[in-house]
Amino acid sequence: MLIKKLEEKNYGNSECLLNEMLLNIGNTNHYIRDKLIYNAFLEMITKDYLTKEQLKNLFNQLLSSQYLLHGIGSKNNDSVYKRSFSALVLGLLINKDKEQQFLEKNQISFLLDTTCFYLINEQDKRGFTEDKGWAHSIAHCADLLDEIITHPSFKQSMYEKAVEALVFCVNSPFVYEDDEIERLSTPSAALINRYGITQEFIHRIESLINIFLSKRTYSHLDTRIISNVRNYLRAVYFKVNLKENKQLLEGHLERIIT
Repeated sequence: MLIKKLEEKNYGNSECLLNEMLLNIGNTNHYIRDKLIYNAFLEMITKDYLTKEQLKNLFNQLLSSQYLLHGIGSKNNDSVYKRSFSALVLGLLINKDKEQQFLEKNQISFLLDTTCFYLINEQDKRGFTEDKGWAHSIAHCADLLDEIITHPSFKQSMYEKAVEALVFCVNSPFVYEDDEIERLSTPSAALINRYGITQEFIHRIESLINIFLSKRTYSHLDTRIISNVRNYLRAVYFKVNLKENKQLLEGHLERIIT
């Protein structure tokens, strides 16, 4: 019944439909999860099928431990699909809140805390899985963080927390293969374009680079991390606006590409 409604884009009786969609947000069938349920959330949120109260309730449900943090810390099991697609839909809601303002300011702050906790504690970093489609936990959560950073309620005092989570993900021996570094660079550039490059941001990047430059030889894990850092800085460089910020990033890039 759910599949038929979504294929026909029959979004009437939205409360019951929302409940069914939530129950299946992490469905391991990629057609149901990605093509039907996510696209239905996209249309229902962006095209005003839902009231402000429904949007707010949906936000609160997805932010609970049953959805965004469901099974956090586990690895290579199906719980990742529920976490990852909860993050993706939360991103839609935050984007909608920029227009309709149905959330309180403290809810944005709490979402930032939870999103950064997610990025630091996510152990299942798979991108595309052959049998079940996109897991993409890091990419989806980076997209969510970008929506938070570009929200009017995001304050400069929140900057360092976001940087910590982003650099933590970059400083990983995991081989990102499915555009994750590019997606992590987007909220990073958004931070810089909004508030500039802070000393804390510079310190974290310098620390990463100095660790590798001080070594005589690199292990295969070290090589993966320096590759992540290099690709990350390159991507951020091309997304920042001001010349002085580009020059700062360029100086760090030169140290690891020559």
